[in-house]
Amino acid sequence: MSPIKAIFFDLDDTLVLTEDADKAAFSRVAALAEELLPGVSGRQLVNDWRPLFHASPWCPEGKVEVEAWRAQLWRQAMARQGRDDAAAAARLQHCFSSTRLEHFRFVRGVEEMVAGLQGCGLATAIITNGHRMVQRHKLEACQAGRLFQHMLVGGEEVAVGCGYEKPHPAIFHKACGLVGCLPEEAVHVGDSLIADINGALQSGLAGAIWINRNGERPLPTGLQAAAVLSSVLELPSALQQLQMLPRCPS
Repeated sequence: MSPIKAIFFDLDDTLVLTEDADKAAFSRVAALAEELLPGVSGRQLVNDWRPLFHASPWCPEGKVEVEAWRAQLWRQAMARQGRDDAAAAARLQHCFSSTRLEHFRFVRGVEEMVAGLQGCGLATAIITNGHRMVQRHKLEACQAGRLFQHMLVGGEEVAVGCGYEKPHPAIFHKACGLVGCLPEEAVHVGDSLIADINGALQSGLAGAIWINRNGERPLPTGLQAAAVLSSVLELPSALQQLQMLPRCPS
């Protein structure tokens, strides 16, 4: 393979272990729920909330502010245990959001790794899906702006009425335009097989590198990831093996 000019990164569970931040938030929410609502099982409340959240994490019509929407989901979860307390639901959602952002930090070593790749002349950008406000708060929490000049949020692209989230090629091609490279001169790194790997390949990028943190998911037949890594920190050595890394100054 030929040396590349740019690397695009997914955010959640690629540069930041969002799953770990979620676990910390759920633990604190469960404890708070049992304090606010005696007799309620905090663990069960969390278990009832999670599928509601995954099914509809924000108002699909955009008519309800995201924190209020998620507070409603806590009320729905409470109802499974015969309780209804709007004020408690709002406090639980605030606890979830604030705790998650408190733990939302780059994987240790990411900043040095990205700076090293930039020092080799590679342009970098973040391409992340999700609600525009939620994702911007995450980017602020990990101080991504100190490391990345270009950060595309799928929810923002959709909100303007003419953009798209991953896996649509438009968002990958927009990132190419921002950093000044052709699609075949860029690689994308992410954990989602559909949004990141298939999206990058369908967009004509030089390669897609899959982060399979626990090694539990097989790579589906037909998806040709350039490399499969357990951590984004393995990226520089993978690029070297693939002969995609430009010659770096000594």
